[in-house]
Amino acid sequence: MGKLAMATALLGAAWLIAMVLIGGATFPGYDHVSQYISELGATGAPRGFEVSWFGFLPIGILICAFAIFAGLAAPRSVLAVLGFVGVFLFSIGYVGSAFFPCDFGCRPEEPSFSQVMHELIGLAGYLLAPLTLLLLGIAAWSWPRARWLAVWSFIEAAGALVGLGGLFDAESPTVGLYQRVLEASMMSWVVACGLYLGARPRTA
Repeated sequence: MGKLAMATALLGAAWLIAMVLIGGATFPGYDHVSQYISELGATGAPRGFEVSWFGFLPIGILICAFAIFAGLAAPRSVLAVLGFVGVFLFSIGYVGSAFFPCDFGCRPEEPSFSQVMHELIGLAGYLLAPLTLLLLGIAAWSWPRARWLAVWSFIEAAGALVGLGGLFDAESPTVGLYQRVLEASMMSWVVACGLYLGARPRTA
């Protein structure tokens, strides 16, 4: 399970980076600092269909799989289980972005049903991200040779909190940057945990 957790973590993170870079490069005038990632897959976006179904969906599936594999491979505790449930909920946001893309621009005055669902599905994962990383950090503190991962979890929990705080102003010229801070906080932890579990002996 540890090797599967590592593989899905690395592939999911790499897929996300590729999607954001390629999607942004094929979207005329797109600004990574001021625009949401979801705008790449929005209704009416230049490559909205491709980003949604070949970007968001496989990323979501991979990180959902990571949450399951990691939950089975990591030392079991209530905090760890709750933490990996949080990771799973976060990754459901990617899946939801495929089935319910936001309206063009993602800031409509009269949101469609798809826009409303897009926001609701993604909101839970975002709101829980700092707490998720905090719980996983506390859990990892008692894992074998994982103090570094615990410290990394606390650092990324702070990063996720900063990113979350910047998302409340949708008109901010740096809202896209704050979203990327939050996403990077979660995904960098996923990669770190995947590497830890992939290298962890079965008997540890």
